[in-house]
Amino acid sequence: MLFQRAASVSTSPLLWKGPEDRRIRLQLVSVEDAEGQAQSGSLAVFLGVQPSAAQQAGWGAVRTWSLPTQGADHGGSCACCQGGGQLGRFLISLIQERARGKCVFFQTLCLICLPQDRAGLMRALQSDPLVFSLYGLEAVSSRFSCLC
Repeated sequence: MLFQRAASVSTSPLLWKGPEDRRIRLQLVSVEDAEGQAQSGSLAVFLGVQPSAAQQAGWGAVRTWSLPTQGADHGGSCACCQGGGQLGRFLISLIQERARGKCVFFQTLCLICLPQDRAGLMRALQSDPLVFSLYGLEAVSSRFSCLC
């Protein structure tokens, strides 16, 4: 038989491979869908967006992250203008905080961004081997899922 029954849909090393994958699950969620995705064992990181109280409810913990505006093409605080691995360094620092007990012990990290920032965010994540060695991207919905 020529079928691969356990093969992933994509060969991207960034993709989470299921329960046998020991990396932390990374979910990419639009701001509009953030309220419906809240999980008590998850850390939500709003990228370049200030979350409302309703968007913050239900998460294990909530953080915000944005870049300095210097050298940005359209405002600088969006994830797609990230440069020099700053987002990767931030994601690595979250794992360090988790290991040291300085933040909630999250099983899933949800990156919440504006829909127009998604493509740049995916490029930034895919270009950082340290990030995808520690995090595995899990598709959340067919409307806003990974294009690895």
